[in-house]
Amino acid sequence: MIVKQQIRDGLHFQLDSMSERVGNTSFLKRNNQSISLTCLFSGTDCNMDMEGSAPAYEINFIFNNKYLQAFSVNDHTFPIEEFSEYQQHEICCNSQLLLHEILTCKLQGAFRNMFLESKALALLLCFQKCSTSTQTGCDSCKFLARPMEKEKLFEARKIILNSLNSPPTIPALALQTGINQCYLKKGFKELFGSTVYDFVQEQRMLKAKLLLTTTGNSVSQIANEIGFSSAGNFSAAFKKLTGVFPSELPRN
Repeated sequence: MIVKQQIRDGLHFQLDSMSERVGNTSFLKRNNQSISLTCLFSGTDCNMDMEGSAPAYEINFIFNNKYLQAFSVNDHTFPIEEFSEYQQHEICCNSQLLLHEILTCKLQGAFRNMFLESKALALLLCFQKCSTSTQTGCDSCKFLARPMEKEKLFEARKIILNSLNSPPTIPALALQTGINQCYLKKGFKELFGSTVYDFVQEQRMLKAKLLLTTTGNSVSQIANEIGFSSAGNFSAAFKKLTGVFPSELPRN
């Protein structure tokens, strides 16, 4: 499914469905003519399906410089140079909600254009705010200096490792460890160098690789053991992370 739409002169929208889970990541590119904001979106973190069977989307907005100049104030040029030429980061909670609203929008015609324009501008502002926070340092991660808070993240990691066949959602994990969801996501990435989702996927594939090379279990049995409902989904995820299909590994 591909949807292309000109919302108004200088603002374009495109929506593509994707066959594989991609996590939640956004990219901004700026050149002399425009700013392009692309979001790879697999659903809000609280409802994220760890197996990857949920639909995923690529959502793109292109803001031409002429369009952005309309927001200039007091005859000053719109500060386009404040946007990086290229930047990438995780999609924040606010942006996740905006993307969910775009995907579920039922409006048509002029009202749909008004709706999409408002969400496009909100996404651009969210991205810039997150970028500025990253450049100046994330105050919300200072809680890691407190040993008790850091211990909660180690506990979250332990819970994940002990439940790879049915990993908890972000809200469930936050509740079990007594930590704010945003602190959990930001702190986990800073402490362990990976998002919660990516860590789960990596550990599941490491366990699968161990089982594939040390047991005589079938691919279907191993897929079931690490929480995949089908061998096909497991094989695709394994290939994506390791570069080979499970059947291609040497077996004992």
